[in-house]
Amino acid sequence: MKKKRCEIVNDSMQALHALAKLMPQLHTQCSLAEMLETINRSLGASLAWVSVNDNDGLHRVVCAGEVACHSFEAADFLAGTLLQRHHRSWRVIYWKENIGRALFPPQHPGYTQLQSGVLCKLSTHDWHCRGYFFLAFDEKLYSLPILKNIVVVLVEKLKDYFEEIIAREKTAQEMQRVVTQYKTLFERAPVLMNSFDKFNRCVLWNAECEKVFGWTMAEIGAHADPLSLFYPDPEERRRVRESVNVSPLKDMYEWHPLRKDGTKLTVLWSNILLPDNSILNIGLDITERKKAEQQLEVKATIDDLTGCFNRSAILQQLELAQSANARQEPNSHFSVLMFDLDFFKQINDEWGHQVGDAALLHFCDCIRELAPSDSALGRVGGEEFLLLLAQTHCHDAAQLSARLHTTLKTKPLRVGEKKLELSFSAGVVEVCGDQFDTSALLTRADKALYDAKRTGRGKTVVAAGYL
Repeated sequence: MKKKRCEIVNDSMQALHALAKLMPQLHTQCSLAEMLETINRSLGASLAWVSVNDNDGLHRVVCAGEVACHSFEAADFLAGTLLQRHHRSWRVIYWKENIGRALFPPQHPGYTQLQSGVLCKLSTHDWHCRGYFFLAFDEKLYSLPILKNIVVVLVEKLKDYFEEIIAREKTAQEMQRVVTQYKTLFERAPVLMNSFDKFNRCVLWNAECEKVFGWTMAEIGAHADPLSLFYPDPEERRRVRESVNVSPLKDMYEWHPLRKDGTKLTVLWSNILLPDNSILNIGLDITERKKAEQQLEVKATIDDLTGCFNRSAILQQLELAQSANARQEPNSHFSVLMFDLDFFKQINDEWGHQVGDAALLHFCDCIRELAPSDSALGRVGGEEFLLLLAQTHCHDAAQLSARLHTTLKTKPLRVGEKKLELSFSAGVVEVCGDQFDTSALLTRADKALYDAKRTGRGKTVVAAGYL
């Protein structure tokens, strides 16, 4: 069968007929490899390749045929041939026999298999060389001028196709490389990336989303309303949809979706409007960072030992209460109870500092049991505490102090098998009126506390009049 096909290029009429049948099959919709395979089949060739110089000055080689040929073998053969034919006047070169020996090393099967061949320049309209077209056959061809003419006609017809196809395939490869890079980035990026279409279907869901949220894309796709998995509250879900579909948020905004296990997350989300009008959601999981910030915030305001406000925090609470009172807002009056544990130095000396710390904590726990939920307790000194009581008159504050005395008697601090009954002195100041100075309030509370200690300790003294 191969012989009959090879005879085509030994007979001019058959060659023209084959060429006429071949031409309609060659078009730019084919890949270059497909086009070369079609030429091989039609002309009985065993190998065809094209080498084109691209705009970057690089040689791109595409090979096809029964005989395997790597691009570097074609390039080496071409370089050697051009050295032998250094003048520019030639257009076509043909070999009657042993073309395989010029193309391949001795160990290659094509070294002895290939016999005749033809090489033709791909020239531009101004005769600049843009590349080369090569055909090789298993048998010796007796009428190589016919083959030469066939190749010239082919090259004239296809040289623009070759360049166009190679440029297109190069662009496709470059696009595929870019797509692969972005796909890798999309999958591996340590940021959340997803997208939902206008029918609320998840169309993008990268590995980081699956890692952070715990849901796979298949699980999300199987749910009728995927957003409800992350935002069970309908109102919050409505706002999320609005932020994505109605008016995409360009800046980063904080949302609190749920994980698959029900854990609430803190995520910064931003939305990017793509050219096809779809929305790409890009997020950053800041849950751990938020926790750390909250812990630092707590540490900055809370006393490590007792768990109540530290001095600066309780004074800030006092200033807020002052501001509300100064504006004469309804129910803005409040009272301040200043406590001091009695004989605390003796406790440290007799029982040790560890028991002293336990006494302070026990004292605060008892206060917290009795104080209203909207009160604020702070440690202003070693064993000195301040309780801010919102919407509380001085006599109510004094009654709370009396209940605290009773509680400390009925619930003494246990130290091993022993019991340590705590006692305290307190001063009360009620604030209900015009603007006042914070230091004046603290001075009056401290004076009332001093009067309680001076007159025997274990008492609560209410400062006369209001501030």
